[in-house]
Parts: sequence; structure tokens; C-alpha cells
Amino acid sequence: MISAPLLSIVIPTLGRPILIQTLQSLLASEGAATLEILVVGVVPDASVHSRLEALLAENRQIRHLSLSFHKGDSSEKKNAGMRESRADIVAFIDDDVVVAPGWPARIVEPFADPMVGLVSGPSLVPDDLPRMARLAGVTLASKAAGYVAERYKKGHPEPRAVKWSRLIGCNMAYRRNVIREIGGFDPAFWPGEEMIAAFLATQKGHKLIFHPDAWLYHYPRSSFHGYVKQIYGYGATRIRLMRAGVDFEPATVLPAVWVLSLVVLAIGALFCRVCVWLLVMNLVLYLFAALFITAQKVMETRRASDALMFVLVPVTHLAYGIAEWVEIFRPGKDLSCRG
Repeated sequence: MISAPLLSIVIPTLGRPILIQTLQSLLASEGAATLEILVVGVVPDASVHSRLEALLAENRQIRHLSLSFHKGDSSEKKNAGMRESRADIVAFIDDDVVVAPGWPARIVEPFADPMVGLVSGPSLVPDDLPRMARLAGVTLASKAAGYVAERYKKGHPEPRAVKWSRLIGCNMAYRRNVIREIGGFDPAFWPGEEMIAAFLATQKGHKLIFHPDAWLYHYPRSSFHGYVKQIYGYGATRIRLMRAGVDFEPATVLPAVWVLSLVVLAIGALFCRVCVWLLVMNLVLYLFAALFITAQKVMETRRASDALMFVLVPVTHLAYGIAEWVEIFRPGKDLSCRG
């Protein structure tokens, strides 16, 4: 095992096959010998487990903590990995990413400034995704996702200080002492443990830097159901974050307002002709906006097949908005994803 790692990398995992590709990309990156890699989670698939064991045997800088938690699984795995890590800087990535060759060095660079407590970088959409996964990726990287889209593009050419809400959880790094100062990642949040942690860290005066060159490719789940569940989790978590006292960002409640307007106008349409026309106008204006967002994204990607994201735009807003209302009236559902 390396004696003094420059960077510890914690990978909470559900044991999916792409975990091996994630590890291979880290081992092939620049400065790989200075990394400590901790895989945290049970790997139930025998084939994946066998390949992981082979990597462990060949690369002593990788360790595997076979752990699973009943609640707050993602947060608890991050905390367990952090406790076992030995570098002053600890990065957290998902088990379905492929890092850029220069990612380790780029994610560490901003920490040269002692005021920097955490760093994040873009999560890019790969070109070789299955259709549904790609559509999910380009939708989240479009104006349909509001400011969140910034996290899925390289954007500005220079590293820059950003708000806590601009951090992306599959690509982030902290100083160890900052994680300890905020008490680790809160098991009550998933998805969103990275958001509340970033909020608490920046509230204590630690600077968050977004480094456009510290990018990785993210290979999300490729099912429609998985995407809807993901967005639903984001909506529910937004309400939980507001309960926890984070800054109120008006744009994040627009989906809930739109869902409410549809419900109110639909009920009113049963009794009032004006409500019928207002409902129709509401839907027509929304569809024009969705069409504009889709056209803009297709012009950017230059892939005609990406036009199918037009279907996912309303699905995204409906799932997010409904989740916000459900969380308001029936709070606390465990959204943990366990394998």
C-alpha cells in the first residue's frame, strides 16, 4: 500500500458491473500511483466480485470495505470510507463514472488555496450511452434542469467559486478536516447528502471551487423507471434541504407550482369554462417552452435522436413537482438505494 497518498478516493458502490470500468479509469489516470482507492459496499454479483478481487490482488492501493446499511446507505458508505482514508484530501465519486486522465490532479489543484474546503467538477454525458440513458443525461444538461445544467457541462474555462448548490455529488472532493467539522454526511439525506454537506461547509466559510477540467463521464441507469425515481428523489430532497435551513432558491419550487396550477385548473375546468381555456393555455405554453429547450439542446449536440428528450422534459418537471408536494404532506420516506 502506498505510504503517503496525495488523494484518497471513496467509491460507494452497489456492486454494478461498471464499477470495474471506474476503477480501471482511475488506475490509468495520471499520477495513479499517488492515489488511495476505497470501494465501499457489498458486491453481490459473482462475476463483478471476481474481477474486483483480481484488481485488489494486482493493486494494493485499492481496498474493499464490504458494508451495507439499512438507512442512509450512501451517506454511511461515504462516512465509512472517509474514516478509513489516509490522505488530507478525500474525493467521492460514484461507481458508474469514468474519470478523465488528468482528473486526480485537477480535482486537487484548487486546494492550494487554504480557503478552499471542497471542489467539484463536471459530470459529462458519454456518447456511447443507451438511448434512454443518453436522453436522461441531455435532459439534465439542458435548460429544463435550470441551474443544475451547469453541473453537466464544462462551461467556463477557469476554476471558479460557486454556491453550495452547484456541487455535484458524483464528482467532489473535501479536505478531511472539513468533513469532520460538519459531522460527515447526513444519513437522513439521499439523494442530497452532498448538498447539505456542501451547504454546511460553505456556511462555515470554506470556499467551494468548480473546476471545469476536473471532469468525468457519468454512466447513469438506463431505464425510464430509474430516471423517474432519480428525479422524484431530487424533488423530495429539495424540500428536506429547505427544512434543514438551506438558502431558498425560487427556481427549485417552480415544478411544484406548475403541478399545483394543473391540478387547480383541472378541477376548476369541471365547473368553469374560463378554467378550461386557462388549462389549455397553460399546457400549450409549457409545450412550446419544452420544444424550445429541446431544439436548443439538439442544436448544441447535433444529434437528431436527442429530440426525443422532448418527452422527458414534462416527465422531469412532473416527477420533481409531485415529489415536492408529497414530501411536504408525507415527509420522511426513505429514499435510500441499496444493493
